[in-house]
Amino acid sequence: MNLPAILFCAFWAVVSAENSDDYDLMYVNLDNEIDNGIHSTEEPTPCNCRQDHNYWDKLFTMLENSQMREGMLLQAMDDVLGGELQRLRAELGRLAGSLARPSAPAAPAEAGLARALDELRQTRAALREVQDWAARHRLPAGCETAILFPMRSKKIFGSVHPVTSMKLESFSACLWVKATDVFNKTILFSYGTKRNPYEIQLYLSYQSTVLVVGGEENKLVADTVISVGRWTHLCGTWASETGRMSLWVNGELAATAVKMVSGHVVPEGGILQIGQEKNGCCVGGGFDETLAFSGRLTGFNIWGHVLSHEEIRETGGAESCHIRGNVVGWGVTEIQPHGGAQYVL
Repeated sequence: MNLPAILFCAFWAVVSAENSDDYDLMYVNLDNEIDNGIHSTEEPTPCNCRQDHNYWDKLFTMLENSQMREGMLLQAMDDVLGGELQRLRAELGRLAGSLARPSAPAAPAEAGLARALDELRQTRAALREVQDWAARHRLPAGCETAILFPMRSKKIFGSVHPVTSMKLESFSACLWVKATDVFNKTILFSYGTKRNPYEIQLYLSYQSTVLVVGGEENKLVADTVISVGRWTHLCGTWASETGRMSLWVNGELAATAVKMVSGHVVPEGGILQIGQEKNGCCVGGGFDETLAFSGRLTGFNIWGHVLSHEEIRETGGAESCHIRGNVVGWGVTEIQPHGGAQYVL
């Protein structure tokens, strides 16, 4: 007899016994019960003690029978479970023996191994889902805040006020970005003057990242590096002396070129913004909403020199938001949100 049938029969026997006992107990006369704790002052009347003894004897007998049935049920369950446990142990022993002899595997061993592999795949898939969820929701690399750009708008941007001059013969600029959507040109940050609005730009173009120095004609493209809805760490570097321009994605070199505006000096006196493009007019005026960034941005830093490969990896590592640039330092330099952009946790 299999385990479910045995358990069902035992359970039905106990339920039947309890129902019968309850039915008999309905007729037990409990005349000696005290109502509301008030003792009667009248003389007690004679009682039929033998009848009372008969009632209590019957009650104790029923309780004893119920306990015996319960004990029998538990014993039967122990016996059944013990048998099942022995059977499982024997099956595991055969499986272990089959695995120890790979030259002649048995069919049950192959089936057990297949089940184990299937469970492992399911566990990995579940873990991957959890990791994907965490990557979409949490801030990266120890960062405590980010700036949210809730939508594309010509009024939504952030103005950045560097702690030192932006007159640069070389630089490194790094940030963490998670875009909601990306079009042909989606500005991450832009530095420009009235004479040249495109002195420095880092922007997204669909899945690519583009770095511009000294004008739109001087650009470096790293293809297929951005995934919408995921945090990505980007760095762009440039040195006037050699004209070397490089783009780094998640700590790895994605694109590089030389003789890019060699000898150029980025002038001071311009306006630095995140999420929009300076158009040579004034802060907050004449913006194009099709160029606006939507998503989250954090860990924005600029250095007045070219970082080494190891330093760039550190800027995207576990303590990313605790590393600060000497021109713009995240958490130190004033970055003022405008038009609905806001700091979020």
